[in-house]
Order: sequence, then C-alpha cells, then structure tokens
Amino acid sequence: MIENHTKTRMREDVYVGIAGIAFMYWKLNLSSETRYMYPCLEVASKYISEAKRQFMTKKPSSKECVAFLCGGSGIAAISAVISHELKKTRDVENDVKMFLKGYPACSSTSGYDADEVLVGRAGFLHGAYWLNQVIASKPIKNEMIIAICHVLMNRGRRIAASLQITVPLMYEYHTKTYLGAAHGICAILHALLESSWFNRDTTGEFCVSPTDLSDIKNTIDYVLALQNGDGNFPTRHDSNRMLVHWCHGCAGAIYLFAKAFLTFKEERYLQCCRRCADAIWRQGLLRKGPGICHGVAGNGYAFLLMYRLTGEKCYLYRAAKFAEFLDSTLFADQLLAPDRPYSLYEGLAGAVCFLVDLLDPSQSSFPFMDVFAKKYV
Repeated sequence: MIENHTKTRMREDVYVGIAGIAFMYWKLNLSSETRYMYPCLEVASKYISEAKRQFMTKKPSSKECVAFLCGGSGIAAISAVISHELKKTRDVENDVKMFLKGYPACSSTSGYDADEVLVGRAGFLHGAYWLNQVIASKPIKNEMIIAICHVLMNRGRRIAASLQITVPLMYEYHTKTYLGAAHGICAILHALLESSWFNRDTTGEFCVSPTDLSDIKNTIDYVLALQNGDGNFPTRHDSNRMLVHWCHGCAGAIYLFAKAFLTFKEERYLQCCRRCADAIWRQGLLRKGPGICHGVAGNGYAFLLMYRLTGEKCYLYRAAKFAEFLDSTLFADQLLAPDRPYSLYEGLAGAVCFLVDLLDPSQSSFPFMDVFAKKYV
C-alpha cells in the first residue's frame, strides 16, 4: 500500500500525506465496530514509519519541525500515539523528543513567523493538547505550553498594532489576515482557550491574567461581529469573500465559538454556532472532495459538534445526510477530484474518520480539535 501511494507522489505529512493515513487507521482502531476490519495498528505503524523515514531524509531544520499538519511535529505526535497504543514505551519517548524539536523555534518571539495551524504555533499547541489528551502521562509540560501562549499573545498584539486595526490581537499568514481555522485567527484563539489559563482556580476564577483575558475575549467578540446575516464569516477581516469550508468560513469558525461557549457560558456564542450550522446545511455540500479541509466530511463534522453541544437530534440527522451524499451518484458525477485523493484533509481518509465518528456521535471530534476534551494540561 505504501509503495502504491509513493508512486502517486504522496507526501509524508498529516495534511495530505501518509501520516494522515496512519491517523485514519489509528482512528479505525478506536471503534469496536471497525478495529477488526483490518490489522489497524499494524498498518498504522507501517504508514507512520514510512512518514518518519521520508521526513528525516530531508534533514529538517528546527523550523520545519514546528509544523503540525504540514511538517515534523504532526508526524511525531501520531507516531507517539500509535507507539503508545502498541505499548512501545521507548518509542513513545523518542517520538515525544522528535515532537519537541519544534519547541525552541515555537517558543521564540523572533526567527519564526508562522502562528496558524498548518505550519505555525497554534498547530503545535493543538498537537501538544492532543498528545496530553491521548497519552496518560501527559508528556508535554504545561510550562512549555504556556510559554508558547505568551509568544502568541505578544505576536498578536504586535501585528494588530502594526496594522492599526481596532482589535487587541491579529495574525498574518503570508501578509494576509485570515480568519479561518486553517490559516487564521479562529484556530489560534481556540488554541489559547484550550490552555491551562482557562482552568478555574480555588475561587472559581480563570488562571489567565486580566489583561490577557480581556485581549482574548475582545478579539473573539471582534470576530463574532464579522458573522454575516447568513451565518458565515469572510475569509479575511478586510475581505468580503465567503467560503463554507473548515479552512475558511463558518465550518471552521464554529469550533472557536463552541469552545468560547463552553468556556464563558454566554448564550451568544451558542447562537453563533447555530447560525454557522444553518449556513453549512444550506451551502455545505461541496464538490471539492470528500475530505475535512474543504470537503463534505469536514462540513459534516460541524453537525456532530453541534449534536454533542446541544443533544439535538436534528444535527445528527444533518450529519447523516452529509454522509449519505458522500455515497451518492450526484457527488460522484460532480466531484472535483482532489490532488491527493486518499489523504486526511483532502481525501478519503478524512471521510473515513467522519464515518467512524458517526458510529458513536457522542464521542465524535474533528481531528486534533476536540472542544469537549477534559483539561489535560
């Protein structure tokens, strides 16, 4: 299987490479209904070993080790989780060390300019949270996570000030101020909300400083105000372009506002999520592929999120209908085949993860973005 994918020029990363396929097999192993369909962990181990081999032949720099979805830290994290499942303690330790090779660049305020999820600090944080969620020993120290959060705050303030916009925090990717989950501020704010800053102390107050709390919450409210009457968000704060994707638009922004609702208990954040879900229901059957970045499965995941958030069965119905569409003649006829059709974020591996989560929707979560996970830092 790996040889066949190599012939189709598969990359090694999580986003569209063989590490993402390894994640899919790990996901299949989680479900009692699918784990015996294949030797899931054995296949996952083969895929992730090849991903690591390909990555290390590049002799990557510390900067290349930061990237979670498109680089080394994601490969290392998935390898660590698979090794943990196989009870290979020494391999887990080595994989965590590989993951942490990205920490020096990630925790520095200069020398590394990416903050978003695909290649930046927020992606590294989401990977750290996922490792600490899945591996009981919680291998990523809270001090490291908080150090990165401080860097994100400082960089967000500096960029907002340089752009002279009336928001406390802003971030850029290739000089563009994206809002969406892949390249933009939504997943960065989500990563900050997942930190131990938002644990409660003995008095019931958040552990975050008043200044940081104010800047984070005011920025969340700034993004909230950009939601249009149809329930969607522009791709950038200075653009009117609308997409209904996880990477750009309401299908990714919904995770930030779900986390904000769970954190602050304010009804307006839940109402924002409802408007997002309604927009996805109206416009989210995409032709760009079955994947989770800008495909049908990624949009379907928003309904599983809403089902867990509200318990309302209408959202489970919508998720099931999106799953049905993946198998429809209409979708097959209209499909614009992705460049890497087997991959996690563009292709079938992502669709498989979505379908596995439909088997047990009460435990479902978009990969590496479980807003319901207990605090694990």
